Amino acid sequence: MLTTPIIPVAVWPGEANTLAIRSTAFGPPPSYYYQLQRVTFTPGKPGKTDLITGEVIVPEIPDETTVVVLKDGNVNMTQEQWAAWPADADDDKVQLDAISANLGLTRA
Repeated sequence: MLTTPIIPVAVWPGEANTLAIRSTAFGPPPSYYYQLQRVTFTPGKPGKTDLITGEVIVPEIPDETTVVVLKDGNVNMTQEQWAAWPADADDDKVQLDAISANLGLTRA
């Protein structure tokens, strides 16, 4: 799935900060499955080891990313967006820009 951070929007029961899309039909114009997600990142902490014995005193805590899907559905690119897609474009950017606009979202 392609993902992009968005300006947070209220989506019951929380606030979405990420848009994820996956193409479902190549059209024209193409169709997409989308998810509005709340993505949170919790940084980990390094562990501690006794330098003499090698015994682990405090275990390492790895980074953690949590994804909560708040809303999902299907959306299409418009015929105008499809026709304006340049041949030499960054395809991911074109798709994310179009679907964000169609859902009334602003990419962060």
